[in-house]
Amino acid sequence: MEKEQEREDEYTMTFESICPTDVSKVKHTVVYKKATCTRVDDIVQHFYCNRDSKCVKCQQNYL
Repeated sequence: MEKEQEREDEYTMTFESICPTDVSKVKHTVVYKKATCTRVDDIVQHFYCNRDSKCVKCQQNYL
């Protein structure tokens, strides 16, 4: 898991994972928007999977 700083209110994290469809290794990149309150989770702005960025199964893990 890597964390990169982009803007003051956003950050990007990269995760290595296993694809639930074919059990291959994949890399997920998620852009989060920081929540204005610490009691609320940060919001997913963008999800990208290096194998299939439209995969809903993987994307649900970050919501």
